[in-house]
Amino acid sequence: MNLPAPGPVLAPANRPRTGQTPRTPEEFAAAVVRHTGWVVARGLLPAQDVPRYQVFALHELIGHSYPRARGAELDLLLDILGWFTLLDDRFDGPTGYRPAEAHALIDPLLAVLRSPRPDVPAPDFPTSGLPAAAPDAAPDAALIAAWQDLWHRQAGPMTDTWRRRAAADWRACLTTFVTETLHRARGTLPGLSETALLRRHASCLYPFMNMLERVHGTGAAAQLHAEPSLHRLRAQTADAATLINDLFSLEREERQSAAQFNMVMTLQRTCGYRRDEAITAVRTKVRRIQDDSDALRRQLVRRHPAGHWYLHGTRELVDGVYTWTSTSHRYHGH
Repeated sequence: MNLPAPGPVLAPANRPRTGQTPRTPEEFAAAVVRHTGWVVARGLLPAQDVPRYQVFALHELIGHSYPRARGAELDLLLDILGWFTLLDDRFDGPTGYRPAEAHALIDPLLAVLRSPRPDVPAPDFPTSGLPAAAPDAAPDAALIAAWQDLWHRQAGPMTDTWRRRAAADWRACLTTFVTETLHRARGTLPGLSETALLRRHASCLYPFMNMLERVHGTGAAAQLHAEPSLHRLRAQTADAATLINDLFSLEREERQSAAQFNMVMTLQRTCGYRRDEAITAVRTKVRRIQDDSDALRRQLVRRHPAGHWYLHGTRELVDGVYTWTSTSHRYHGH
């Protein structure tokens, strides 16, 4: 699939980082081992499923997108992505067709975001009030407890302003699971504009943009966050990454019987495009977004030079998604 190649590798000084020294391959490999241990210890994945999980090489997405993240921040990024992927996969099964089950899983996750003191470790979220379910209820409890741990680790050292923004972005992301489940249960499909908005937040790119600040160790300036141009750049970063993902995941999603929200399939359905026409339209949209985003970054860097690390970090997120999705076994068989 002939997508535009990622942009040039950014100079190290422009990369979000937690230390001055780039991490070594050995350091990254050790973090991957720690992440696998975390997933198993948290009950998110039985040990016998680890080899299949590792085939997807999710860690490489983090490696490409955050090339200088190290230590606890690198561990956190790997754990968030692993957790979110396993949550997403949960909705490929029966839960993705049952609104009550979707709410039973997502509502407790949203409740964690309302914690008045995310900087203080909380006991595991009480799961006794969840609807009684078959043996597959246990993974739900594990997902909820792991999310408490992740939210504490994300929000603990950050400012109240960052926490509010991060919580709002996570709410927008997590509620898309319920929205998509309702569509499947009702046999309905959203229109073009609703699909675009739904996919923008379902991609989890907003939370991972917030993690640029968490990795850097401080938030970007309030003046930068107040810029309408930054709001547009953040939306375009999410859109570009989502559309790239839609292109490379298309064949996998076409094999699934459930209602899909892939933009290529949406264009075929709502606009009457042939498959090749829809693919071309999405590729063209990605190019336009990337060009516009580059222009926005240049403008914002001129006005807010101290925020260069955040602005360039949004570009690396998109490049990381491209590099990973174009090679991942999650989308290319095996």
